[in-house]
Amino acid sequence: MKTYLILAASLLLSIDVWCQYTISGRILDAENKTALHHATIYLTELNKGTISDDNGQFNIRDVGNGSYRIQITYLGYQPVVQQVTIKGQDAKLEFNMEKAILDIGEVVVSSSYTNTQNENTVAVDVIKKSDMQRNGAFTVMDVINKVPGVDAVTTGPLVSRPVIRGLSSNRVLTVADGLRFETQQWDDEHGIGVNELGIDRVEIIKGPSSLLYGPEAMGGIVHFVDENPAAVGTTQGSILGSLYSNNIGAMTNFNLKGAKEHYNWGINVLGKLISDYYYNGYSFRVPNTRMLEYGAKGYIGLNRKWGSTRLTYLFNNAAYGILDGKDIVKDAEGNIINVDTAETEEIPFEVEAPFHMVTDHRINSKTILLLGGSKVELILGLQNNHRSEHEELIPQPGEKRNKEGYEYVGLNLMSGLYSLKWHLPAMGNFSTIIGSQGMYEKNTNSTKASTRLIPDATIMDAGFMAVTKYSINNFNFSAGGRYDARSLKTEAMQDSTSNFFAISRVYDNVSTSLGAEYNLKNRFILRSSFSTGYRSPNLNELMANGVKLESLRFEQGNINLNKEHNNEVDLSLTLAGKSLSLTVSGFINRITDYIYLTPTGTFDTTSSTTLPIAPVYEYRQNNATIFGGEGGLSIHPSGLKWFSYDIKAATLTARRDFDDSYLPMMPTNKIYNSITLRFDRFNKMTGVFVRVGTITALKQFKVAANELKTPSYTLVNFAVGATLNSFEMSLCANNLLDRAYLDNLSRFRAFDIYSPGRNISFSLKKYFGDHPKNKKI
Repeated sequence: MKTYLILAASLLLSIDVWCQYTISGRILDAENKTALHHATIYLTELNKGTISDDNGQFNIRDVGNGSYRIQITYLGYQPVVQQVTIKGQDAKLEFNMEKAILDIGEVVVSSSYTNTQNENTVAVDVIKKSDMQRNGAFTVMDVINKVPGVDAVTTGPLVSRPVIRGLSSNRVLTVADGLRFETQQWDDEHGIGVNELGIDRVEIIKGPSSLLYGPEAMGGIVHFVDENPAAVGTTQGSILGSLYSNNIGAMTNFNLKGAKEHYNWGINVLGKLISDYYYNGYSFRVPNTRMLEYGAKGYIGLNRKWGSTRLTYLFNNAAYGILDGKDIVKDAEGNIINVDTAETEEIPFEVEAPFHMVTDHRINSKTILLLGGSKVELILGLQNNHRSEHEELIPQPGEKRNKEGYEYVGLNLMSGLYSLKWHLPAMGNFSTIIGSQGMYEKNTNSTKASTRLIPDATIMDAGFMAVTKYSINNFNFSAGGRYDARSLKTEAMQDSTSNFFAISRVYDNVSTSLGAEYNLKNRFILRSSFSTGYRSPNLNELMANGVKLESLRFEQGNINLNKEHNNEVDLSLTLAGKSLSLTVSGFINRITDYIYLTPTGTFDTTSSTTLPIAPVYEYRQNNATIFGGEGGLSIHPSGLKWFSYDIKAATLTARRDFDDSYLPMMPTNKIYNSITLRFDRFNKMTGVFVRVGTITALKQFKVAANELKTPSYTLVNFAVGATLNSFEMSLCANNLLDRAYLDNLSRFRAFDIYSPGRNISFSLKKYFGDHPKNKKI
């Protein structure tokens, strides 16, 4: 009898779990109670969304019992994120949305919990995909580096890596599709490796984030967040085309997605063709700084009452030209002369040796399982990054020039990754997550390559974390801890192209984080945090043993390097008023065993006679301290809602502790100014904006020994845009006055090659299908 009772109870419980319910509601303006139509409603756990109708009403059907986070977004209003619990009956809700004063209420996912920015103990900067179009950006990095405190190490305008508060390379983690993205990021010449394919926005956390994402997040993270699926019952899309004047380039991006009640799908296609860039008008073309890139990304998602799952695949292929030092010579007066004798075309597009060819394949699955008051999130990923460097072959007399050259370096990186998080049931005001992340990675050199810069190696990571958040009244507190272990093994390789011996290393670390926030009605927000991070030495720092042709130096690794570890304290304040808003933040970052590259004063005499004699550099480490801050003032008079003025600034100082000398390759202090005019409607056009801005980089005098100082400069930028029917247009002019300048983080600075001159871009985006913007005025 007892057995029958248990079976009956289990059956009743299972029926209750799989019952179908509906979340319905209405979205209103908090001030005048008018309905907001075409607001976006999204359920995170089901990866399912809809839009409100003309009366502001919406319905999300086929929802099972459980706890959900519902997101409401509407242009010009502060987003709303609310926890909704379904327990045996439908849910009827009403949302009153307040107009946005400052972008402090953005929905973010990078800080453990999906919530609005003003509920986080750590500030998160958000860059929308549309900002690329509105800023005339060549790549997504051109928008990321406009965030105060975020810069870029550049190799021309098309290859760059993020620098967060002075830290870059393996100290800044790139996250894509919810997992870390591995791209041989140990070399500044290797770009970030992620473009705008299928993304909705980029979220940036400044400061150690090892607690959430593991090793190599000492400086922070750059998180590429996927776009949400289409609203249920719709098929929508867009096609974007952009033209650039400076390097006679073009870009196109096609997007199509649809959704039914229980599944959704999407596809993105991207293509870029960009020639060499110019400065000083069109008087100087920088040789071989061109790019050809194409890629596609697709996904299919399924949602049921038990949760949701989504499978994503991405392919991307990019060829980047390499500036060759032999093409840059100076006349008797020291002026640079563009030789480039091998190039016959006036506007060259064909990528030819020397160049990098980078091919990426990524397949990811993300599954969310609802378990009553808790949920489990599992992300699995397989990544393949193939990078080859082709150098120029000098033809023999009478031979035709081989444009592909020969393979100088070939690297294949295969990575398998997982992320498992269990969001425990809420206990009073506590929200807790426990989880684990791990990675298996295999690096293999091409047998066809003539040189091996790093050895074949295997890396295994495993990490376990727990984080909790406590909210009461106007306060939010967070705390967490994490343990990581890494195993690194290299293979011995001794032949005519390399001289590596086998090593085996194990690194482990405990990371912690504490944070607090006081939020008074979103008008006064005070945050403070303490966090730690770490990273192990990368393969290049441990085992480098070869000539880098682009930098013309021989790099020597150091197998005795220890792991880096840092402790950072952050403090920030936000004041948001009806006509004026202020943000200010400061930090101090203490780094133990900071790894850096320094010249030895000797020259390499062991490499091939076909290579130039290069100075020898080796990796060393010492303790270091980086401190600084960012600030911003926004003036947006309540009586002039169409006008706003913004000024932002960032400052940073980085020193070695042992001799108080400056660290090399650090960002300059910068000031950003902009005046923006916005009009909801102008004649038949909507979303009209006009923006004029400047970026001022102060003189960089805080340089390391033997590092060049860089003069100050100011760039003037202009942009105008509008939407007409289903077309969205923008016209941008960057470096409007064609200022010749050297950026302190440009790798071309050693050649005295200036950054790009004036660039005028035009973008046109067409919406179609059921897209909310595909309408006539």
